[in-house]
Amino acid sequence: MEQTIASEKIQIERKVFFFDLKENQRGILLRITEDVRGHRDTIIVPATGLKDFAECLKRMVDVIDQENLDPTDPLAYEDEDGDDDDLYDDEADDLGDEDDEEDDY
Repeated sequence: MEQTIASEKIQIERKVFFFDLKENQRGILLRITEDVRGHRDTIIVPATGLKDFAECLKRMVDVIDQENLDPTDPLAYEDEDGDDDDLYDDEADDLGDEDDEEDDY
């Protein structure tokens, strides 16, 4: 049985993200759930990796800043042949359609 330690919810564009810090018999974990128009995907990060996870996110933000990238510019993601690499395509590359709710992590 999981016990919730802390929860937060943020909305970014048309996506809602739920951050749930939980504890179960295997330890502490962060469950991140993305909800897009009722379709949910979840990842689970064990607490032992949260600092590394946060540092990696920070490095990605730093790259955006250092490269002076505009994340709101859809043309910024075209590859060399002019194809749009749609970062927000919910149907593309759905690698994990399984329901993660039953995972212990």
